[in-house]
Amino acid sequence: MVIKRTAAPIPTPFGVTLKHWRTTRRLSQLALASRAGTPPRHVSFLETGRARPSQDMVLRLAHALDVPLAERNRMLTAAGFAPAYAERPLTDVALAEVRFVLDRLLHGHEPYPALVLDAWYTVLEANGAAQQLLPPPMPGEPVERPNLIELLLGPYQQLIVNWREVLRDTRQRMQHAASTRTGDARFLDLLQRVDSAAGPFEAGAHPRTESPVLLTQLRTPEGVINTLSTFVYFGSARDVTVEGMHVELMYPADAAADRYFRR
Repeated sequence: MVIKRTAAPIPTPFGVTLKHWRTTRRLSQLALASRAGTPPRHVSFLETGRARPSQDMVLRLAHALDVPLAERNRMLTAAGFAPAYAERPLTDVALAEVRFVLDRLLHGHEPYPALVLDAWYTVLEANGAAQQLLPPPMPGEPVERPNLIELLLGPYQQLIVNWREVLRDTRQRMQHAASTRTGDARFLDLLQRVDSAAGPFEAGAHPRTESPVLLTQLRTPEGVINTLSTFVYFGSARDVTVEGMHVELMYPADAAADRYFRR
């Protein structure tokens, strides 16, 4: 009697991606199935390649896993479907309401610097105060949007007194975001460069200080000034560009810095 062995199923690209996100979120198959409203057996079959998902199931699982919109598009593509979320340029007419809010934030923040950054820290918009902190374009060179990470790794080393401390804080925020952007080669390349420049973590690298937050200390013609940044993100985004953007609002951290910006 000959016993035929059934070949083990081969995980599909979607199955591999689904398992990655489930383990990243530290969910069991049972917990994910409960959130997505599907049997645990189906989740298991999807991960191992024994079943293929519908478009609706991909979106339900991605929502249950709180996957960023760009990664949801990649999950759909891995399952053989077209992306569901648009990635429009900021100038697109569909983003008119978003631009209106951004304009209010930028102009309302004067005389303090404010920047609109995309998912890769490219400067999309800047108010008048922030433009004075950006390097002017080189004569004869094509005008390109500056990138805040490139500036931090380059000319801002001389502008920022506590540069390495600021760089390590930036690395920490980028590392936190990297867990949800595993398919974003451009972002991961920026993170690798920041990690290399920041150097290994050292015991005692974070000095004890009375300040409850990290202040960015800037060199100016009038001496060193202390600044503090806050970040604004759009909630309930339905566009990849909007979800990836954030606004950095820089504030003076003391009276001397306030006088400097007002002058």
